[in-house]
Amino acid sequence: MMVREIEKTGIPVVHVVSMTPISLSGGVNRILTSYGIPNPMSDPYATPQVQERQRYEIMEKALEVLCTDIQEQTVFDH
Repeated sequence: MMVREIEKTGIPVVHVVSMTPISLSGGVNRILTSYGIPNPMSDPYATPQVQERQRYEIMEKALEVLCTDIQEQTVFDH
């Protein structure tokens, strides 16, 4: 996984995914759950205004997760 290769260089990464078992089996450290496979950053059935807010909230949460000190693989909910 590309995430693991980036983390090996010392750069922390947040993996935003809808299928957390794949990230867990791949050894990703910081996993943030997303909305779904076809549209991970927002609900595809929501209005454009709601989708914009959801994307903002996911990015905000990803930055929070990035700054969180962890000792092992951790899954965060959006």
